[in-house]
Amino acid sequence: MIFKLFISNFALATLLIATELPIGFTQEEWNNRHLILNMGRETEPPEGPVRSIAEYEPMQGVLIRYPFGINTSLIKEISSDEIVYCLVSSSLQNAAFNTMNNAQVNMDNVEFIIGPTDSYWTRDYGPWWAVDANGDAVIIDFTYNRPRINDNQAPLKVSSHLDVPYYSADFISTGGNYMTDGYGASASSHIAYTENDECLTNDDSSVPLSPCNYVDEKMLNYYGVNNYHVIADPNNDYIDHIDCWAKFLSSSKILIRQVPLNHPQYDEIEQIVNYFAENTSYEIIRVNTPNNEPYTNSLILNNKVFIPVMNSINDSDAIEVYESALPGYEILPFTGTWESTDALHCRIKGIPDLSFFSINPGDLNIDNIINILDIVLCVNFVLGEEIPTSVQFNNADMNSDETLNVLDVILIVNEVIE
Repeated sequence: MIFKLFISNFALATLLIATELPIGFTQEEWNNRHLILNMGRETEPPEGPVRSIAEYEPMQGVLIRYPFGINTSLIKEISSDEIVYCLVSSSLQNAAFNTMNNAQVNMDNVEFIIGPTDSYWTRDYGPWWAVDANGDAVIIDFTYNRPRINDNQAPLKVSSHLDVPYYSADFISTGGNYMTDGYGASASSHIAYTENDECLTNDDSSVPLSPCNYVDEKMLNYYGVNNYHVIADPNNDYIDHIDCWAKFLSSSKILIRQVPLNHPQYDEIEQIVNYFAENTSYEIIRVNTPNNEPYTNSLILNNKVFIPVMNSINDSDAIEVYESALPGYEILPFTGTWESTDALHCRIKGIPDLSFFSINPGDLNIDNIINILDIVLCVNFVLGEEIPTSVQFNNADMNSDETLNVLDVILIVNEVIE
């Protein structure tokens, strides 16, 4: 009986993999895309000020789905340090366990979140994370831009599994088309507006697009985003996700793909490079993608960066770009069923370190003591001698005015002498 059940699970998993949904619409989904309008939900926003959590902040694990969209060798590497949270239907849990266990995944670092899913694009439908006014990490949901009911329920399942507060804003979006620097600035391609009827636009060519109050207010009230860069996608592909051509590497660095002068998207890509150069203070880093390699579709996970590679002569140069841009990180290349519009980042979603995201006003060096060292550090932040991490900024912003200045120094001094 057990043998028959194993065979049944294996056969079902094989069938699901063979019939996996694409990252874009199927024809049936395109014909039924109106159903997306019925998938939304809205709660009150979390208590503000709210701050979105960036990918490069401390993470306790990742969210994936079974059947997998990534190689088990990648899962094995992640499980060596972090928790792998795996969405899986109850009927396939044993198959998921056996597949990972046989691949020598550290099963002590695997947690199953039980429930059906439609596809393995956990980046696109997985939860977005923010920190509320109490310093707690919270999930803030959106409406997934595919008519996939089970996928759209994933953030709520993660919230229940991790016992973290759940909020939702009623607007259409997708995680592969969203990146944030953790300091109130985020960026997306044009579909952030064009897929929301309330924006009344089909503009897919402007850099940037004209603001859409409906979406911008959601981003501000729910995610703390006060500087939203919405720009035309330069890739001329069918999903228009920003992670296909750009990535925030840190709060001060942005990676943007580079192509030869004769590439059909050269002008569009360089227009966006010029936009960020003229309108932001980010250091712009380029990675060569002459054959539309998906090098920007990487995952930053604590002190590691997982890069999709294509067994291309350009792989080594891409690795060197990451090594130069992110000294101190371990750069790990992985092959897979990657495409230019879909690779590693699309199929994995970070889960923040929930124990890390708590505000402790005045404790700038995170040693659980407020003393002269914190005062000196705050002075250095105010003078621009050092750049604070997002956690340090929150702990230094004693009066919660989102600005570090002499008033914050005085308030920390008062904490020390009291």
